[in-house]
Amino acid sequence: MSQSALHPGDSSLPPNPASSAPALVQILESLPDGILLLDHQWRITYANQTARAISRILPEHLNSKTHWELYPETVGTPLEDTYRAVMSTRCERTVESFFYSPFSVWLSVRVLPVEGGIALYYRDITQQKLHADQLSRSEERYRILTELSPQCLWTADTEGRVVYANQRFLDYIGRDIVPGEGIDYLTCFDPADRDRVTHTWNQSIATGNDYVIDARLLRAVDGASRWWHLRAAPIRDDSGNVQQWLGTAIDVHEERRAADRLRDQFTEIDRQRRELETIYHGSPIGMALYEPTELRVLRINHCQAQILGISPSDAIGQRYEDLTSCVPLALTLIRRAAAGENVLNQDLEGSLDRGPGEQRHWNVNYSPIFDEDGAVRAIAAATIETTHQKRAEAALIQSEKLAAVGRMASSIAHEINNPLESVTNLLYIARQYAIVPEVQNFLDLADQELRRVSIIANQTLRFHKQSTSPREITCTDLFSTVLSLYEGRLRNSSISVEKRKRANRQISCFEGDIRQVLNNLVSNAIDAMPTGGRLLLRSREATDWRTGRTGLTLTLADTGIGISPETRSRVFEAFFTTKGFNGTGLGLWIGNEIVDRHQGRLLLRSSQNPAHRGTVFTLFLPFLSRPTTSSATTLIQ
Repeated sequence: MSQSALHPGDSSLPPNPASSAPALVQILESLPDGILLLDHQWRITYANQTARAISRILPEHLNSKTHWELYPETVGTPLEDTYRAVMSTRCERTVESFFYSPFSVWLSVRVLPVEGGIALYYRDITQQKLHADQLSRSEERYRILTELSPQCLWTADTEGRVVYANQRFLDYIGRDIVPGEGIDYLTCFDPADRDRVTHTWNQSIATGNDYVIDARLLRAVDGASRWWHLRAAPIRDDSGNVQQWLGTAIDVHEERRAADRLRDQFTEIDRQRRELETIYHGSPIGMALYEPTELRVLRINHCQAQILGISPSDAIGQRYEDLTSCVPLALTLIRRAAAGENVLNQDLEGSLDRGPGEQRHWNVNYSPIFDEDGAVRAIAAATIETTHQKRAEAALIQSEKLAAVGRMASSIAHEINNPLESVTNLLYIARQYAIVPEVQNFLDLADQELRRVSIIANQTLRFHKQSTSPREITCTDLFSTVLSLYEGRLRNSSISVEKRKRANRQISCFEGDIRQVLNNLVSNAIDAMPTGGRLLLRSREATDWRTGRTGLTLTLADTGIGISPETRSRVFEAFFTTKGFNGTGLGLWIGNEIVDRHQGRLLLRSSQNPAHRGTVFTLFLPFLSRPTTSSATTLIQ
């Protein structure tokens, strides 16, 4: 058997293969496609097993009725035209698909001319047709869905060329997508974003990773540049190779603007929060937040922590009653606030365990913070330290008393001067008539004491009468004036005074102010030596190593009990005193202010070592300075 006999389309196929070799028949019967032979009278002369099944051919149909009689529905169809054309022209033709309705079958038919008629080589393509129809309908549904989608959808090939975009996307960009056009679609992007879009897209194409980017697309209607979120994922075959890219594009411009506004609002809120936090922690008013049940600290600023004598971090979680155990009224007031009552402008006094152990004063406010249901959620506390204010009030009262005493002393001194002059004159006359030497001696002593009384009265007047401009004065005048006032106290306290003068140059200063400083230093030195001692007064010219200026240095040194390091660190603070009710705590503070206004320096050294204890104050006043007055001097006056 020749190889050509096995090919169904070979024109050498015998008119009736059944009469040929059995091997050929066996081959034809085993073929999966139908083989059917028609003679010139359109009768079926042969049909293999597949053809008999597809065309429902019975044995009696062979060499009997014509094809048109057996299958009348094919008459007048393209299939009939193809059969007759091949029969007459002897040229092969193919009908890709034909639906034969009686059998509900789709056929693909190849018609070949053969000896004695034509041969039909056909197959049942019903399933393929159904699959194709389903695929077509699925694609149509997909297309409709993409067109109706609120999102913009697009696809690209493996080279990254956009081959499809739904109508919504096309309407926005105002152009059609031409498959294979390359990267011309980039003109739809804002020029500022094109390089970034290209780089990100090329990276995804090269790596096969998802494509995600936010970029601005130009709207065709008005040319507006709006933000879009574009995303694409690769579609892969069974081998993992990318077949195409499916992408979405969502207009996120309003969301971006809303996010920007939200971010700006958050930034502004954060800025205001930081400002309020700065104000909160930098406020000179103590502020804190307490929970209402156990009154534990939730928040606290630096001022409140300083008032309580604890660091802010250590205060968090502490109970209020533990922090203010020595001020029982404070606990009573804050409990009233925890019960829902506003407690305003309440004065407290006492001492704190963590404080310096001194009596202190505060003004407090406690306000409850309510939840929406009316329950107290927290307690806001505001505290002002009024200790200095109270001390200032007491100091002012004391100063008024001192001022009244000073004015009275000045008046007395003024009034004493007149009778002193008379008594002095009378003593002079009496001495002219004194004959007894003892009487003469007594009169001389009386004259000396009267002169001393006159000096004291004059110095009292000079202290009360302050100059309005600086004047030149020597260190001797400054020291002698002060010592004359304390001569009695020095003698009664068994304190010896040693003076060492090494400076002769005058200094320009407010005489009364500098006397006030020296007066306070001498008074403190006497207080430090209750059982006697030595007071050294020394003057010399010196140079301030900080500024290089020359000036006068006055040194007052005593052999008293000395000053502790803790007291030395606070000795120049206003209202700080170690004398209890006998001191105002203003002397050294005002003295230091006076020295500063003279552009000088007041230094302190002290020791409590039994071998060499005592205190040394060094006052430096520059020769060339322009001292100024202040309210502090007026206060002490």
